[in-house]
Amino acid sequence: MSSRINVLLAAYNGEDYIEQQIQSILNQTQKPNKIFVNIDQSSDNTVNIVKRCAKSFNEIQILETNKKFGSAASNFINLLMRVDLNDVDYIALADQDDIWKEDKLEKAIQKLEQGYDGYSSNVEAFWADGKRKVLIKNQPQQNFDHLFESAGPGCTFVINKKLATNLQTFLENNQAEVSQMKQYHDWLIYAFARTNDCKWFIDCYAGMQYRQHELNAFGAHVGFAGFFVRFKRVLLGEGFDQVLRLIKMLKLEKDPFVKQWYPLSRFGFLRLALYAPQCRRRLREKIYFFFACILLAIIFPKKLRTI
Repeated sequence: MSSRINVLLAAYNGEDYIEQQIQSILNQTQKPNKIFVNIDQSSDNTVNIVKRCAKSFNEIQILETNKKFGSAASNFINLLMRVDLNDVDYIALADQDDIWKEDKLEKAIQKLEQGYDGYSSNVEAFWADGKRKVLIKNQPQQNFDHLFESAGPGCTFVINKKLATNLQTFLENNQAEVSQMKQYHDWLIYAFARTNDCKWFIDCYAGMQYRQHELNAFGAHVGFAGFFVRFKRVLLGEGFDQVLRLIKMLKLEKDPFVKQWYPLSRFGFLRLALYAPQCRRRLREKIYFFFACILLAIIFPKKLRTI
């Protein structure tokens, strides 16, 4: 029997690219049953474009067109809470401006059918000037990487019904706390899955083209510019403030690993630095993480003292 898969697409001011993305989803070798679309309150022609597509393709179902979510993360969280999971085997997330390769869903489901609950993958970033770069996300998973980073871009995520159902219940029961995760819905999904002993596969296959432009919520952040953006966030306490919120939401305060450094303090950062190899997947990121912990032990941002 063919797998039943629903795609959740979050949109906002996406008139330039959304029709091309919808078409790439419809052209999958593993056809989606439904494409559920939430359109954050937009000032362009996105609503009319999606409505026109919905008239031509029964798979497209529009849920919201005028609600102000404020971020892609809030939009996706709303979709995950609202979607009916009764007649579905898998849920996939989709951004409005990417282009899916025609076998993206097929490849994901092949892996999930091998006993995994969640799937993500590498992506091929591309720019308007023709530049392309494969972003590698499939470094070996570590004991605690899920508490400090996502499994890759959320737009590559595909999860099975069991994980989706448990996640939906969790989101419904923790709406106030979840709203504080800002742009990190993908990280939250991965952390929830790993914390609940779900198996996750990160594929070396780049199943989608990841469009880079000035309106991206979070882009590829490659090279020195990307490092500077991340470094600035660390100095401001961003990232680690989300770690603290994640720990509270997932009720991990008494976890043997977590309680060695939680709640974060100067000494806590020094303890955490010793675990850097187990907290990130990429070697370079392990080194960044170590020195970030040392630096934060010294400056200890005010932002982290109030969480």
